[in-house]
Amino acid sequence: MIWIIGGTKDSRDIINKLGDIEIIVSTATEYGKKLLKGLNVVSEPMNKDEMRKFIRANRVDLVLDASHPYAVNVSQNAIEASTAEGIDYLRFEREMLNYDGGVKFTSMEELTKYLGGLKEKILVTLGSNNLSYFKDISNLGNIYFRILPVKESLEKAEKAGILPKQLIAVQGPFSKAFNTAIYKNYEIKYVVTKESGSTGGELEKIEAAADCRVKPIILSRPEIDYPWKTGNIDQIIKKVMEYEEA
Repeated sequence: MIWIIGGTKDSRDIINKLGDIEIIVSTATEYGKKLLKGLNVVSEPMNKDEMRKFIRANRVDLVLDASHPYAVNVSQNAIEASTAEGIDYLRFEREMLNYDGGVKFTSMEELTKYLGGLKEKILVTLGSNNLSYFKDISNLGNIYFRILPVKESLEKAEKAGILPKQLIAVQGPFSKAFNTAIYKNYEIKYVVTKESGSTGGELEKIEAAADCRVKPIILSRPEIDYPWKTGNIDQIIKKVMEYEEA
């Protein structure tokens, strides 16, 4: 059995190319599960010990981690759990984009401190998991947040004291034209983004920012020492096939 840690578009693309190989998929949210209808999907966050039990219960012999690049705990726990259970771990990691003109930060604390000193309007596109960091920021009224239009995201925004008028609740992917329209409509001067790569819509976001003279503020991608990693879907499919034939 191959365990695919999913919830991303990358994971869905990989699954579509695997054909009839026996898999079980896990996602951290019910929303991620809904995007994988018809498959054997488990929707629940797991710590390392729970992952080990999951591996044994489902007779997993290969872990394929295609979780989000910023899901640090998920990947680290999966690496440790697979090592402890004596099975192999493969990582699909989106390639990063290279561009100039942005300001980078390695932590949310540093990033929000910088944002607190800005007077113009800001668009934050970091997802709902980081909304709590903005609860006490002095210029919260000047910040807009693009999040998924799901109950969990809206509840997190409410807890952080973010008003409905500051929310852009919409499902991507977003084109360059759509991003341009958002920047112009809300008079955005700064856009806060992750190094998500082209699959995560970063390219369209940055290209629109360049045209609109919007300055990118970037939360750097966390560094993890993966046992094996590729950013090429065909390469990871080939690797999986090698395990199936062995």
